[in-house]
Amino acid sequence: MFKYYKVNLRLIRPQLGTQTKASIHSEHVLEKAKKEIAKANMLSGKLKKSLDKYRGVEISESKEIQELQGILRGYMELVGSKREVPDTVDELIKVSLELEEDILTATGEDAPTIFQRSESGTVIIGSHMVLGNLKENAKIIVNSGDKSFVKSKVAVGEMGALDIKCVSDFLEPTFGGKALNKSLNVSDIIAKTTVAQGKVLPPAGEGSLPILERPIKFDRMGKTVTAIARSEMIPAGCEYELILRVREGSPLAEQENLEKLLDCGKNNGLGQARGSLNMGAYIYKIEEIKYDEKLPQGWK
Repeated sequence: MFKYYKVNLRLIRPQLGTQTKASIHSEHVLEKAKKEIAKANMLSGKLKKSLDKYRGVEISESKEIQELQGILRGYMELVGSKREVPDTVDELIKVSLELEEDILTATGEDAPTIFQRSESGTVIIGSHMVLGNLKENAKIIVNSGDKSFVKSKVAVGEMGALDIKCVSDFLEPTFGGKALNKSLNVSDIIAKTTVAQGKVLPPAGEGSLPILERPIKFDRMGKTVTAIARSEMIPAGCEYELILRVREGSPLAEQENLEKLLDCGKNNGLGQARGSLNMGAYIYKIEEIKYDEKLPQGWK
C-alpha cells in the first residue's frame, strides 16, 4: 500500500522561526483551522478556494497540546524563565499569558516568532512544515502551466490529504550531527552569516537563538505599511532527516516526481521570508527504503 522514502534536507540559507505566542497560536491559528476544517469536511461538492488548504487535515487535541508545549518552551528559553509546562490546553494558555509580561520586559516589544523546543530543550519543528512546502511547490508548478504529473490545484490538495505523510510529527534540526541546544553555541555560527536585508541580533539568553530583525511591507486597506519583523534564526548547514510514507499508485510514489518538488526547495524553502529573502532554502538527498512502522501485533 505504501512506499517509504528517507529524505535528508540541508539548509543552504538560514531558516526563520514561524511560531507565534502560544495563546495567539491556539486562539487564532489552531482554533480557526479547526473551524475551517469542520466546514471543509461538510462540503460534498467542490471546496471553496479559501478552504482548500484545510481539506482532509486534522489537528488532534494531543498534537495541539504538543505544539503549544513546544512553543512555550521556546519562549521560556528566550526570556530565561523556568516554569513547569502543563499538559492541558487551558493551563498552557494560562501560562503563556503569564509569560507575555516577561517577554515584553525582556525584549522591550512584542516577542519574535520562534522555533518550538522539545522537553530536553532542543530546537524542533512540526513535520507538517515540510509537507506544506512540498504542497506549495506543487501548486506553484501547476499554476505555471506544468501539469506533467499533477493536473490541477484540486489534485494537489487531494494528494496532500491522502498520498504523502511524515511518519513523525516533529523534526529536529542538527548542525554537524549535533542537536541545537544549550551545549551548541549557535550564536558563533550565525555570527558569520550575512543577510541581504535586516540585522542579526545576539541571543537574549542562554539556550535562546539569535534574532533576525528586518523591515517588512504589507498592504492595509490599500495603503502600504512598513513594520519591523523579528524571528529566531538557525544557520545554513543545519540538517533534517525524515521518513515519508507515500501511497502506492500516487504520482508522488515515483521518486523523480518527489525530486521535482524537492528541487524547488532551493528557491522556495521552509519558514518565514522564504520568498523575499530566500530564507530556509535547502538541498536534499532521497532514497527509497524498507521501513517498519512497528504497528501493534494483529493490526495493519
